Amino acid sequence: MVVVIKKDAPPSAIKDAMKAIEEDRATRKGFDAKKYAGKLKRGLDGLTYQKQVRDEW
Repeated sequence: MVVVIKKDAPPSAIKDAMKAIEEDRATRKGFDAKKYAGKLKRGLDGLTYQKQVRDEW
């Protein structure tokens, strides 16, 4: 979310923008890192895996 506040904006406009940001954060879902955890095969080196995957593209 991008909020543009003009240089000559009154303090109430800034407070309203901050309130809108907080409301937006409350309604958004967070990133589920557990969904991707453990997807890399065990026994592989991370750097070797990256090189292998990038060569396939």
